[in-house]
Amino acid sequence: MIFIRQAHLSLLDQAGLVAFEDFWEGNFPLFKKKKDRAIYRLEIEGQFFFLKRYFPFPFWRKNEARNEWEAACLLRRSGFKVPTPVAFGERRKGFKKMAFTLFKAAEGERLEDLFRQEPEKSLQEIVPVLAHLAGRFHQAGFTHQDFYLCHFFWDGKELTLIDLQRVRRSLPPKKAWVIKDLAELFYAAENVLAGQFPVFLQKFARYYALFVPWIKDPAFLAKIERKKAKIGRHDAKLKARLSFRRNGRK
Repeated sequence: MIFIRQAHLSLLDQAGLVAFEDFWEGNFPLFKKKKDRAIYRLEIEGQFFFLKRYFPFPFWRKNEARNEWEAACLLRRSGFKVPTPVAFGERRKGFKKMAFTLFKAAEGERLEDLFRQEPEKSLQEIVPVLAHLAGRFHQAGFTHQDFYLCHFFWDGKELTLIDLQRVRRSLPPKKAWVIKDLAELFYAAENVLAGQFPVFLQKFARYYALFVPWIKDPAFLAKIERKKAKIGRHDAKLKARLSFRRNGRK
């Protein structure tokens, strides 16, 4: 099974990307490899795309490729800016499934890089936009599960949210899910902004509260802080493990 958006049919046809095998077996420049998927960056007629191939997984397990495709379509209909979904395919073979997604590359720069390079400007210009986006996103019942600065792209006017394979929705919004998202976002912001993080938090909370007033509740903030600390401990363990492996090879 394969879906290709009508607007991109001709472009992909010219590039020889029509059948499932074209996307799954084609030789493309590797961008990144993770434990469950490989990501490739494609250039077609001057346009850039990201192809994600999800390694074979048990057919009963949640299909993150399908989840990303459906989440992107729903978020676009709900007024959020996400990368344009271009193609999706899945195939079952025995007790396993294979799947892929193709999205247009997000325009602009990663928020993590901008916060590091231009913290003052970012705090003034981008944080209110970020808080509005996060507030609307959570108010609508969506949560991301990897809500870090690196998953936002700023084009000078708007923010694009990427990596949607784990997006989920619950109405009314589940506070535990929102807490996880905000803890991830605050952890990333504190790592980049350091001493300026309190300014970020104050400004973010002011605009976010227009949509999600829970953030004014000290108990809610305390839960976010505890979750953020837990993320920090987990991150420290991963870095220590990676450092040990690297040193062990020397």
